[in-house]
Amino acid sequence: DCVVLGDTGHSGMWMGGMYDLSHPEQSYMRSAGHLGWAFSAGLGAKCAVPDRPVLAFNGDSGFWYHLSEIETAVRWNINAVTLVNNNASGNQSKRGFDRAYGGEQTEQAHELWKLNVVNFAEIAESMGALGIRVEKPGELKSALDRAFSANRPVVIDCVSDIEAMAPLAVTE
Repeated sequence: DCVVLGDTGHSGMWMGGMYDLSHPEQSYMRSAGHLGWAFSAGLGAKCAVPDRPVLAFNGDSGFWYHLSEIETAVRWNINAVTLVNNNASGNQSKRGFDRAYGGEQTEQAHELWKLNVVNFAEIAESMGALGIRVEKPGELKSALDRAFSANRPVVIDCVSDIEAMAPLAVTE
């Protein structure tokens, strides 16, 4: 019964590859080019269907675009759950650079896709939302359970490996 939204880029590829649509009444909403869309769209979806759980899956690069909307969610008590795939990078851009330069990038090239390490759970907490940091895969289920029972806006900061590739994103 959960409304699931996936951001563009690798976020959408990760979520789309992990989400089983097995019934005709199910749907998966994904942006096709507007980086950062899923977080704000998740807040809108929660306003539209307040009695349903909402999960917005975002990458850290896209999440930065609308980070201030955590405060909006807190102020208006929009109880959506936002999961941030935090690999401190624009991972999809890294793949393009690796292909273009054979994996031999200069340190300066990293400035185009690498981000500083940030704890989005702490930022969410400082704005009045519930922030949950996940550092190991085994912690994710309990984080989601806690988030969906919190009855307040939640940001799950899921630390991930910059080298991890969405299974459906691999092309030869």
